[in-house]
Amino acid sequence: MTPAAASASPPPLATTGASEPPIPEGPGRPPASPARPGRCPTARAFTARPVAATAPAARRGAAHAEPGDRPPVRGLLRCAEGVAGEYDWLARSRPARLDDPGDLIAAIPAMLGFCPERSLILAVLCAGPEAPHSAVIDLVVRFDLLRPAARRPADTATVAAAAARVCARPDVVGVLAVLVDDELVEPENAVAEPVPVLAELERRLASAAVPVRAAWAASVIRAGHRWWSLTDPGERGLIADPAASRVTLNRVLDGRPVRRSRDELTALIAADTALRAGVSAELTAAKSRAKDRYAAAARRGDPIGFLRGELATVLWLIAGAESGGELEARELADLAVALRDRELRDSMFALAATPHAAAAEQIWLRLTRALDGPDRAETATLLGYFAYVRGDGPFAGIALDAALSADPQHSMANLLHTALEAGMRPERLRELARCGRDCAAALGVDLDAGQW
Repeated sequence: MTPAAASASPPPLATTGASEPPIPEGPGRPPASPARPGRCPTARAFTARPVAATAPAARRGAAHAEPGDRPPVRGLLRCAEGVAGEYDWLARSRPARLDDPGDLIAAIPAMLGFCPERSLILAVLCAGPEAPHSAVIDLVVRFDLLRPAARRPADTATVAAAAARVCARPDVVGVLAVLVDDELVEPENAVAEPVPVLAELERRLASAAVPVRAAWAASVIRAGHRWWSLTDPGERGLIADPAASRVTLNRVLDGRPVRRSRDELTALIAADTALRAGVSAELTAAKSRAKDRYAAAARRGDPIGFLRGELATVLWLIAGAESGGELEARELADLAVALRDRELRDSMFALAATPHAAAAEQIWLRLTRALDGPDRAETATLLGYFAYVRGDGPFAGIALDAALSADPQHSMANLLHTALEAGMRPERLRELARCGRDCAAALGVDLDAGQW
């Protein structure tokens, strides 16, 4: 932001009549008192609705699941392009019918947000509401066939087990599988060689009465390249142009680019060395300023006023960034210190259900690149949540991976990561936004008032 904007005072907030809660732990604050009755801790959103646990080996290694988007569209086989989250400006339904395997394969980059390599992609089918024999692609999920760290082939049983956990649900009527691997060779005769990971997946899903209805393979997803069937001997064809896919058009119109590879998504949250150095140099002073503000509030007999003021500053900075200002290193350091307070951090989840969601997400992205250690984990967790609720599962997974790399014990990052890999729908995470509003209300701020 400009120096002039940085020196202005935050606008007044709409406040509630909530009684003053105890100050939670944070820089310059005493230990928190016991939790207040009736509070809505963020973890309750998950403990009230258990999700299938994902084995650590699968989550961190070979079977890295990345759910794609899914909303209602029309057609015999309907593609899950769109969003089922809380960004209302993205919730538009444009029909995208896929009648040919070449069209489906061409749509995969848009469904995932990037062009996959060395991957098993599964389209999970649920019954269509319009016709008895129609099907909806309810979920698109990708698994690495190559260990990300070691660059070695993934364990077949691990990948198949992780995939089966996502697909074996009562409402699933079948699965479509696509293998993308530059080491695969199109068979010269009519019968393709057996693929171990596919055979193991079929075996596991059979016990849950979920059939693999079709499986195809391709060495790469590009216009004019060959695909071939792994289940119907002799069936093969050409991949349509991914750039011309209706699914790609829908995604682009929603303002979401299709990346050339997963590495491009990962690069979005890579550390910005210069920015990190600038913010790091400001953190000590930012923490000292926060202590001084808390001491002044305590002397006034209004300790809760300190947190209310911190929340006001965070919201004001987000609003300033939304109007086109770029936050400077000092402001980013102030934000990082403020987010160390758990109650204030939890309030931020509520912003994912407001018109300010996109601006807030851009700030979490910049903070993630500017911070390291536990501070990076906090902002990367927020970034992952915001991406999750707007339906961008792959980017959410990358952000949550970054959070857990920075702090493997981060409880919220672990919960969100488990939910993502279990295929939990974005709309089921709205409880976190409600909890965030409750946290803000406890600080005397009404985030639904529409005025910051």
